[in-house]
Amino acid sequence: MVLCVVGIVSIMNATAAPFSDDESGGLFARIDWHTVLLQAVWIVVGVVFLFLLQLVDYSVIGEHATLLYWISVGLLAAVLVAGYTSRGTQGWFQIIGDRTIQPSELGKIILIIAMSKKISKKMDAGGISGFRDIADVMVLFAIPFALIMLQPDWGTAFVYICIFFGILFAAEINWKTILSIVGAGVAMLPVIFFVLMQPWQQERILNFFDATRATSDSGLNVYNSKIAIGSGGLFGKGLFNQAALSSLDYVPEKHTDFIFSATTEALGFVGGMVILALYALLIFRALSIAAQSRDKFGYLLVIGVVAMEVFHIFENIGMTMGIMPVTGIPLPFLSYGGSSMLTNMIALGLVINVGMRRQPLSQL
Repeated sequence: MVLCVVGIVSIMNATAAPFSDDESGGLFARIDWHTVLLQAVWIVVGVVFLFLLQLVDYSVIGEHATLLYWISVGLLAAVLVAGYTSRGTQGWFQIIGDRTIQPSELGKIILIIAMSKKISKKMDAGGISGFRDIADVMVLFAIPFALIMLQPDWGTAFVYICIFFGILFAAEINWKTILSIVGAGVAMLPVIFFVLMQPWQQERILNFFDATRATSDSGLNVYNSKIAIGSGGLFGKGLFNQAALSSLDYVPEKHTDFIFSATTEALGFVGGMVILALYALLIFRALSIAAQSRDKFGYLLVIGVVAMEVFHIFENIGMTMGIMPVTGIPLPFLSYGGSSMLTNMIALGLVINVGMRRQPLSQL
C-alpha cells in the first residue's frame, strides 16, 4: 500500500504540466487529475480483489487451474482476432470508451497457478527426474507464450519465460534439464531476432548493444531517461518542478514505462533507494511466506509471483538506466495502468492467501 501511495504521487508528478492555461489554479490546474483518479480507482478495485481472494483457500483455486488456463488461452487467441492494437502490439480488448484490458497480464497469474499445480502434483507423486517428466509442463507454457509472441509483445513474453524458469528452479529440477531448455532457447535467438521480431523491436535490441546509437531517433528515449535520473542528484529536484526534464516531456511515457525516471529526477538517489528498499521488503516477505507454506503447491505459487515481480522490477528500472533493453513492461504498483495494477494485486492476494494458511511455526 505504501508503494501504491508512492505510485499515485509519482503519477501526479509525472503528469504535471510545466504551465497551465489557468495560472490562478496553480499546481492543482497543472496535474492530470483524470489519470490520477483512474489509477486510484484501479487501486481500490485491486484491493477488493486482494481481500476477496482470502475467502477461498488457495488449494480450491488450484483445483480449477485447468479451467482457468484454457479461459486464458481462449482470451489470448481472441485478442489476436478482435483485439485493439497499440504501438504495434495487438494485445488489448476495448471495454468502455477508450478503456482497455490486457488479457496477457492476468494470464501471468493463471500460468503461475497452472504450472504450480501440475508440478506440485509431480513432486508429490515422486519427483521429477528428467526432461520427459516436464514435457507436458513445457507445452503448458508454450501455448500462451506463442500466442503472446504473435501479438507481438516480447516484454510480456519474457515475463512468462521468467515465471517458467523461476518455478522450475524452485521445484529443484535437474540442472542438466534446465540448461538443455536454455540451450534450445539460445539456439532460437537468431530466428527470433531476424524472423519473428518487428523492425522497431530489432531497433531496441540494437540500441542496447550499440552505444553509438544512443542519440539516434530510436535510442533517444533511454538517453533522455538517463540524463533525467542523473540530473536528480542525491536528493532530487523536488516534486512538481516546472523545469524538470520529465515535466518538459523529454522523458518518454513518463507516467507508465519510464515512471522511475521521472520519480528519481524529482526525489534523487535517496528517493530511488527508498523505492528499491520497499520492493526488497515486499520480495523478502513473499519469500518468507513461501518458506513457511504448508504444501508444495503454495510454495511454487508464491515463488512464481516472486519471479514475476522481480523480473518486472529489474527490467523496468534497468531499461530506464540503459542496463536492460526497452521492453515496455510496467513497474509494479507505480506505473499507470489498470491491467497491471489488477494483476499485481491479485498476485499478492494469492501470496497472502498462502501466508494465512501456512503451517504453524511450531510444526516446522
